[in-house]
Amino acid sequence: MSRYLRANPLACDTCEGIGRWWMGIGPMVSLDALEEALDWMVAHRLLERLPAADGRVRYRRASLDRSTDDTLRQLAENGDPGRLH
Repeated sequence: MSRYLRANPLACDTCEGIGRWWMGIGPMVSLDALEEALDWMVAHRLLERLPAADGRVRYRRASLDRSTDDTLRQLAENGDPGRLH
């Protein structure tokens, strides 16, 4: 996920969309595990939640600054939360 965010810094999607389009999640990773990773990234200010008019929550990169990019790079190298890359 961190690699995708670095390559596509303006990306924004729901948990399901992130799993399908950003990560191509197969049956090995559950949406619960993905939500846990998203929550971790929100708590560490790498992502932000955007409630939409349709009631669904979308996620996007919290900042385009170099510090965030460096952190995302480190996650890509060392493994995203929950081992989601």
